[in-house]
Order: sequence, then C-alpha cells, then structure tokens
Amino acid sequence: MSLHFIPGELSDSAEISAILEEWYLANTWLPQVHDSQERAEYGRLLLTHSEVTMLRWRGLCVGFIALGKDIVDSLYIRSKFQRRGFGGAAMRYAQAQRDELRLWVFQRDRRAQDFYLSLGFEMMQTSDGRDNDYNLPDVMLFWRLADG
Repeated sequence: MSLHFIPGELSDSAEISAILEEWYLANTWLPQVHDSQERAEYGRLLLTHSEVTMLRWRGLCVGFIALGKDIVDSLYIRSKFQRRGFGGAAMRYAQAQRDELRLWVFQRDRRAQDFYLSLGFEMMQTSDGRDNDYNLPDVMLFWRLADG
C-alpha cells in the first residue's frame, strides 16, 4: 500500500468536513446535535486546534487523523476505503509520533473499540456521555509505547 501522510492545510477543511458528514450520515444512531453548517465548519476548527494529517492513496484522500498532545482527536476513513488497512496504517503512524495516546469512542461503537483494542489500546474508563456533544456513553482507550 502506497499511503502518503500529508500535513493538513486550511485548504483541506472542506474535505475533512465532507468525510465527517459521510460518517455522520452513515451512523443513524447519532442524535442530531449539530446542524449541517456547524458540521461544515468542523474541518476548519479541527485544523486550528489539532495536528491534522491527510491520508492520500493513489491521488485520493481516503481519510484523515488529528492528534493533540497525547490524544487522537479524530480518525475518519471514508466508508469505501474502510477495512482495507488505512485506519491501521493511520494509527501506526500516530503511535510512531507519540509515546502514549488516548482516545474516546462511543460505547455503542463496538467495531471501533475492537479496532483500537487490536492495536494495543486498553480500556481505561467509561463515561455516561455528559461530557460529549452527543450525550452518549463513551469509553476512553489508552495506549503506551512498550518499554524497549
């Protein structure tokens, strides 16, 4: 796989928002808490607050990953490119950038939880969802670089 990791730029904001919108529309169990205009602004906001890396393969944007100091703020892979190794490659890229990472996943999203657990993350805590926009219970996962 010839996947390229390209630093995100402001010109990528619409593409980031489109990827998020695709995810939002595919997950009908998510409550509507942001209108389409707010979701359209997501890319720009993410680029100003996180280290965003665009994932490009054969000239196409297949997704993106956004990192904070020690947190995965976002990882989204376009649906037609899922289950092809792009998400795993993105997380290995992130793990090579940090000694430890944490992230939040909705408790209902078992597929995402299983994905992260397969990459060495462990469940650290759960929440009732009061601290996230969707008010949905979630779980924090944690990964630390093994001592060499």
